[in-house]
Amino acid sequence: MVRPMAETLLVKGFAWLNLLHYVREHFGEETLKELKAAFPSEAAHFDLATVSPVSWVPGALHLAVVEWVVTHRHDGTITSARAVGRGIAERNLSGTYRSLSRLEDLKLALTSTERAFSQFYSQGKIKLTLAGQVLDAQLTDFPGPTPIFGNVLGAGMVAFLRAGHVDATLTSVTVGPSSISYQVKVALPATS
Repeated sequence: MVRPMAETLLVKGFAWLNLLHYVREHFGEETLKELKAAFPSEAAHFDLATVSPVSWVPGALHLAVVEWVVTHRHDGTITSARAVGRGIAERNLSGTYRSLSRLEDLKLALTSTERAFSQFYSQGKIKLTLAGQVLDAQLTDFPGPTPIFGNVLGAGMVAFLRAGHVDATLTSVTVGPSSISYQVKVALPATS
């Protein structure tokens, strides 16, 4: 089901394509066919050859497909949402955050992440605040978040931090009508 509040949201084609590739790699072509059938009015967006990485795709569809995967290929729980989020993020990891080894590097990466959020989504602003070993992340002005999607995004954020050699654990996710708040416990690597 496409959520009405998220109808104005757009997601970048590369994020959409990453999601579809994740689905194909983990659940097969048959699942992609089922998704296309579940969202017949959006069938063109499931043709991997015609979606451009730099185009915008309906964000409501993106959120709905994530929810569908978590509920139809998993058990619909927060734990399975985090597993999907981690899997999607890990598929997308290349060298991002791999150079993190000092607190200053982490702060720079967090600032860059705040700026980069708009490259994925047409709406929403993220503010990351590090206080000791606690990272608070506030996503605001994001239409139609759900607990499942909030946990998918949170698990993805943790996967990126871990790729940067930061021991990170998602400790809480709170979803409001147009916001998501995260708290992540981080342990920074020792500096040499």
